Amino acid sequence: MNPASALDAVPEDGSVLMQAVALQQAAAGVGFEWPSVAACWAKVQEEIAELADGMARQDAANTAEELGDVLFALVNLARHVQLDPEQALAATNHKFIRRFQQMEQAAWAEGSRLAAEPLAQQLRRYQQAKANQSAGAGTGSNQQS
Repeated sequence: MNPASALDAVPEDGSVLMQAVALQQAAAGVGFEWPSVAACWAKVQEEIAELADGMARQDAANTAEELGDVLFALVNLARHVQLDPEQALAATNHKFIRRFQQMEQAAWAEGSRLAAEPLAQQLRRYQQAKANQSAGAGTGSNQQS
């Protein structure tokens, strides 16, 4: 009979980001761990290169696998710099919502609809929304909501 796996206690329900953290923590518990943030960053870069290769070959299955590897490596990097990847992504989602809604409001204020604008105009609006939020960050008005 085989002994229990170090991964047996990792729950299979809940967020896949948090499952990745738990898998990595369990593996680290038996010494399977990148030794430094720099090593984690190198792994992220390696996985991004492999993702780019899969995309260049238009290999959908490989691209999906490599995208998963990139995400897993990024979760590991987050863990090494003591950041919660779930919280980081949630904050980015909120930031995107604020910026996108600002883009919509700017278009409406000019009598336009974002959907009717060319991508170049939408990108200008996004950059403006980003600049507006960055300018507000120094005044304390850019709180997470």
